[in-house]
Order: sequence, then C-alpha cells, then structure tokens
Amino acid sequence: MFSHQSLEPADPYAKPAYSLDELKSFQQQENTAQLIFIAEQYLGRTLSPADMKSILFFTDKLHFSDDLIDYLLQYCVERGKKDFRYIEKVAIAWAEAGITTPAQAEGHVSRYDKNVYSIMNALGKTNTPARNELTYIRRWTEEFCFELDVILEACGRTVLATDRHRFAYADSILAAWYKAGVRHVADIARLDSSYQKERASRPARSGSTAEYNSFMHSSYDFDALEEALLKQ
Repeated sequence: MFSHQSLEPADPYAKPAYSLDELKSFQQQENTAQLIFIAEQYLGRTLSPADMKSILFFTDKLHFSDDLIDYLLQYCVERGKKDFRYIEKVAIAWAEAGITTPAQAEGHVSRYDKNVYSIMNALGKTNTPARNELTYIRRWTEEFCFELDVILEACGRTVLATDRHRFAYADSILAAWYKAGVRHVADIARLDSSYQKERASRPARSGSTAEYNSFMHSSYDFDALEEALLKQ
C-alpha cells in the first residue's frame, strides 16, 4: 500500500493523485513489468505514465490481483474500449460489487448481459442490441450506475408514452432521475409525488389523452421532448 502526501479521499474508490516517486516505486516491483506487458499487448500501444497510474490504482487502491487486471483489460478491449477512463469505471464498478476474482467478474458480466436483454424486451425490442442502443444501456448502468429495476421503470414509462425513439426517450427520463439524485425505485415515488403536487398547483389546461398519460406515467413533462423526437 502506498502512502500519499495528501489526505486520503473520502470516496473509498477515488483514484489517488500518485506522485512520480510512487509510480517509479511501482514500476520497480517484481510483477509490474508483466502487468505492463499484458496491458500493452491488449491495448496495442506503449503505456503512458497516466496509463501506468491506472494500473497502480487497480493494484494499490482496488486491491485487484494480476489475474483480475488481466481479465479486466481483456473484457474492455473485447468491447472496443481501450480508454483507461472507461476501464477505470468498469474496475470501480467491479470493486463496488465485491469482485476479487476473474470467475466472479465473469459471473457479473453474464448478469449484465442478461440485463441488457431485459432492457431490450422492456422497450419492446426483440433484436440484438445495436451499437447505439448498447451505448445508451452502458450509460445507464455504468455512468448513472442505476440498478435494473430503476431502468425498467423508465422503460415502462417510455412504452406508455411513445412507440418511437424509445431509447432516447428513456434516456431523457433516466438522465433527469440521475440529476435529481435517484438511486432506488423508492426515490422515484417520492419524486413523482413532489412533481404531481407541483403540477397540480399550475393553472389547469386542456390536453390530449397522450398528455394525460404523460402526466400519469412520467415524473416529468416530456411532451416537448416527444414532439421533437417525432419530427426526426
């Protein structure tokens, strides 16, 4: 474990600002050369000092074994992701899930793949997800870090509201929930209640059935969004 001159970040998975001396010490460790070689083979390039600090982060802060780092790199590269910012996000997600072995990571990945098809089905899709659809799903699961039940709730509201551009519509819901600090389904119920009270205080206006459904089934007023999407 490296000691850092600055105070330890409050976030247990925050990446420390490693010094050049710490990086040099890491490079001199017996197994580091093998790790760097493996990483360079997967990524097809020479690692920069910033890249090496990411490897140090995996071993020092996340306590990943060499085998788990190997699997992490393989997993990300197979999905076309060679940016260490992305790789770090995956590593942190695995650490938060308590993953310590490649076998556990493989099981976690398998569950993720099942979740992808659950989301596709919830949006009325029976095809294999296209690249842009996977981009949306990864944003919801990896950037927003939503659990499946929250994503499926957004998908259900999307299906009730529109039959076109559903991924973009669901993304707008989830982005709004993320901004509002939603983490669990219970948070959505509280947000709905707050929204409906605020909506009820507005002057009444006549509207279509679609607008009424939007009010009943969505936490936000997505009428304008739907109108814009339908024009595409």
